[in-house]
Amino acid sequence: MKPGNNPNWFAGNPVDRAYEKRAQDGFLNSLLSDPDSILIPLWHGDPLIADGRALFLTMAARSEFPANAPLVFLGLHDGKAHFAVDVSNAAQTPDAAPFADLGEYAPIRAAAAVITRDDLAMIGHARWLFEWHRKHQFCAVCGAKTEIRDGGAKRQCEKCEAEHFPRSDPVAIVLAIHENACLLGRGPHFPPGFLSALAGFVEAAETPEEAAKRELFEEAGVRLTSVRYQFSQPWPFPSSLMMGFIADAEDRTLTLDTNEIEEARWVTLGDTKSLLRGEEIDGIFLPPKFTIARQLLERWTEAN
Repeated sequence: MKPGNNPNWFAGNPVDRAYEKRAQDGFLNSLLSDPDSILIPLWHGDPLIADGRALFLTMAARSEFPANAPLVFLGLHDGKAHFAVDVSNAAQTPDAAPFADLGEYAPIRAAAAVITRDDLAMIGHARWLFEWHRKHQFCAVCGAKTEIRDGGAKRQCEKCEAEHFPRSDPVAIVLAIHENACLLGRGPHFPPGFLSALAGFVEAAETPEEAAKRELFEEAGVRLTSVRYQFSQPWPFPSSLMMGFIADAEDRTLTLDTNEIEEARWVTLGDTKSLLRGEEIDGIFLPPKFTIARQLLERWTEAN
């Protein structure tokens, strides 16, 4: 099975990040004063939507937000600069946040089902950046305060001038296959029947393929062979890069680490195809289409 075009939501961000320009003196200020520039408001990482679409504002709306509201530059798209503003501190509830009268600040997972994928990719980019900036306000070198630079592309220490850049947390997510069945499971935090591919963070000095093998053995007692990379997905919950694999299992023996996996089962190819068509089988619920786990399932079934 060969990797094809990336089918995943949050991937395919359409913006030109203007890397060579965003650090230039005056570049971002000129875009902030351009009335054609676009402003994307997020309340605790959730977008403003109405009638099934994301609501983006003109730069004139900036005056309606708190002066200290974090602002990041996403890039250029369709000839216009796109910025995002974090309005989380502007109100205690989403219906009291600025411009909530135009729509609603909807949970991003719910919004993913209705807004365009280009808009979702930009919103996910903004959510990712805001979360990283929130957690990295102090220098890891000397402990002093850091400040946003280059439109949010980095932070710099005001004391030792060390630069800090956003990082992704790599995750290996694996659809294990044995003959005509795939392994699906769920952790204790998922509702009964909600089954997905198994995943885990890549540890220090470990390749994603090694992480895939280790995680499946640790969590389910499954030994993998022929681990095959498929595609990746930026996952802004809060800052992961999901790397998707399909791999062969030596057998169907399961030994679950119940602290990590509460339920796991081998689901036949026929049942998987039925579930993907929306049919109900044995109380199983598959992940939504915007998840990489769902895309791995669809790729496997389409190839068989």
